[in-house]
Amino acid sequence: MTTITFGDLSFEIRHSSKRRTVGITVERDGQLVLASPPGVPIETLEKIVNKKRYWIYSRLIKKESFNAPANVKEYVSGEGFYYLGRSYRLKIVDELQKQPLLKLYQSRFELQRQAQAQGRENFIQWYRQHLQTILEQQIATLIKRVSASPRSIQVRELGNHWGSCGHTGDLYFHWRVAMLPRTMIEYLVVHELVHLIEPHHNSAFWERVERIVPNYQERKQWLAENGAIYNL
Repeated sequence: MTTITFGDLSFEIRHSSKRRTVGITVERDGQLVLASPPGVPIETLEKIVNKKRYWIYSRLIKKESFNAPANVKEYVSGEGFYYLGRSYRLKIVDELQKQPLLKLYQSRFELQRQAQAQGRENFIQWYRQHLQTILEQQIATLIKRVSASPRSIQVRELGNHWGSCGHTGDLYFHWRVAMLPRTMIEYLVVHELVHLIEPHHNSAFWERVERIVPNYQERKQWLAENGAIYNL
């Protein structure tokens, strides 16, 4: 295996006579692969890597954020659950008539005993409902600044993504976003709104993000280092 390093990025080089262009891949384990035709000068490879640095960093951040180990939640009294960056303790309560199965009340979550076995499903539903309202309010305040408006805003299970922008103008957000601090939610909203204008993670995309969130790099790094703890 041949490796090469450009700055803080190290790549495994894979030469192939069948390739006509240079390609960069971020493997599942975070390994960087540079696939190249034989004979491409090192200087040319370095220029290509520098041009793709934003994309490489964004892919690495997503993998770090979602692949880091997280504690498995237990739906018992005393367990902590995040909402908007703050951890609230859970209390299992006896059945209450005309009360929701799960609610946030007096700085704690209350889950009815009858719903304890479906605790995760109840939390996901609760997060989805509350995040939908938060996103709609946040996006309404940012539409003019970004100069873009989504066709719809949807909260879903998105696997290894905090959010995504559909080609028809729909914005999707992971229900986990409800657990994050509001500053992180703002960054993710701006990120996806800008994708309505700039679909790729190129320099023009990040320049637009920076105009609205000047410290976006700090927020992006924070997600990479802390995102895994916001999970069920």
